[in-house]
Amino acid sequence: MAKTLAVLTGGGHAAGLNAGIAGVIEEARRKGWRVYGALDGWQGVVNDMFVNLTDYDAMSSINKGGSILGTSRVKPALDKVQESMKKRKVDALIAMGGEDTLGALWNMYSEFKLPSVGWPKTMDNDLSGTYFTIGYPTAIKVASEEVAKFFDAASSPGRVAIVVVFGRHTDWVALGAGAYGRADFVVPAERPCKLDEICHKIGTLFGQRKKSLGKGFVVMVVAEGAQIEGLESHIREQERELDEYGHVKLDPYLLASYLSGAIKSKTKEMFGKPLGTAPMALTYQLRNGSPVWVDMELGYKLGIRCVDMLEKQEVGMVAVIKREKDELLTGSAPLEEAIKVRKVEGTGFFDHENLVPTSSFLDYGEPFMGRAKERTINLVDRKFMVS
Repeated sequence: MAKTLAVLTGGGHAAGLNAGIAGVIEEARRKGWRVYGALDGWQGVVNDMFVNLTDYDAMSSINKGGSILGTSRVKPALDKVQESMKKRKVDALIAMGGEDTLGALWNMYSEFKLPSVGWPKTMDNDLSGTYFTIGYPTAIKVASEEVAKFFDAASSPGRVAIVVVFGRHTDWVALGAGAYGRADFVVPAERPCKLDEICHKIGTLFGQRKKSLGKGFVVMVVAEGAQIEGLESHIREQERELDEYGHVKLDPYLLASYLSGAIKSKTKEMFGKPLGTAPMALTYQLRNGSPVWVDMELGYKLGIRCVDMLEKQEVGMVAVIKREKDELLTGSAPLEEAIKVRKVEGTGFFDHENLVPTSSFLDYGEPFMGRAKERTINLVDRKFMVS
């Protein structure tokens, strides 16, 4: 009988998931294996909700956003997973997800030894053992383009643009948005900052530009998980209880609003009148839509890699991206190591004193993002004003 494998997509959706599913289906079909898709992540496994994907036209959705299987953030009861696998006579399991989804997969493999491999999906880019995660390039491309556009909202009327992006515990998305969007500075999540210091930095930049360009403005990127001393908490009161994976729900819109109000109040004290602000939160925009080419191409190749790993009995592992010079290749890493959260701190990619990405980060991102564009400001030179 042909080998039967199951595939699921867990956690938040991210660009590239359908490319990964396509890679799994196409490679399994070449080997004569059967493929089941669990609907809505681990929830589909524990509730015995599967679809037969063996003859599905996977290539029709390779460049589509979201997940054709649906997702959820359910933390599975491992005995229920084992029962479901036995009932459907599933020989192996592929889980596509981030820290939580792959953490559950590792627990499942550790306890029951069901042949399992992971596929690294998270726009947060915080899994270890892989050069980057699928979904991250698309997320920072979208984010950086929006940040770059926000220079219009800042420079034309002379405002402080505040762009909040996803990033609960790590600064990968904020750093990418700031570096490739050419923001003036980034407020991180990994280390606390003081509101007074942020406002002093804003005031200094604003004054410098007013002197040199005739108009003051600032564009800043803020991580969703930023810990800003002196600012009201943006944890949703009604959701202070932890979810199944132990996370509280942050509200990036509240953060943008609170920070906007605080900047106006502080700058009024500094200058006698408040600086105008333009707050925005980028949330699901970073998850939605078609993947950029690197997420689609490598997502597909990682799906193929997952099936090959199962054939070679390379289990308890995760398919990963490796960099060799300027070439991006697929490889594998221990699942137990991959689920350890990788932070920006310690990489040399962020200058915490000046709150800016370093040139090393741009070197890191070049293989999948290309070179960062120069910043352009659409203002006439006011030195030539008619007297």
